[in-house]
Amino acid sequence: MTVERIGLDEANDAPKRAKSVHIGAPACFALEIACKTLREAFAETCEVGGIYIVGSVLDRSDWRDVDVRLMMDDESFSVLFPNAPLQNAAWEHDPRWTVMTVAISAWLRQQTGLPVDFQFQPMSWANERHNGPRSAVGLRYVKRGNE
Repeated sequence: MTVERIGLDEANDAPKRAKSVHIGAPACFALEIACKTLREAFAETCEVGGIYIVGSVLDRSDWRDVDVRLMMDDESFSVLFPNAPLQNAAWEHDPRWTVMTVAISAWLRQQTGLPVDFQFQPMSWANERHNGPRSAVGLRYVKRGNE
């Protein structure tokens, strides 16, 4: 969770902090851990472009749910969801996509206590239609050499 300072806090003339995500720390940490597991579950067989928090939770404190997207390259998406067309988000009518999306949303809610809306998305579709901010989650940080 990156924090940048903007403006002034009128109470003490200190810089105000702009939040990069409007989720409390413990729930955010739980989401990070759960998304690491989720990424590992799909990285073996798919080219995962990343798992991202998107939507209103990045912009404001009165968000309704936490939108989490697992983006994968189009070929991997087509292999995982062979009956889901890539055009016009028609995959939302594919039974496999729907069951997996609903099940993972429920699992993420149980793991984090957050109202998570999880979806798989093909990378080309997501990049063409959504140019808003994304906050990567589920990353692994590995030490290099003897550092």
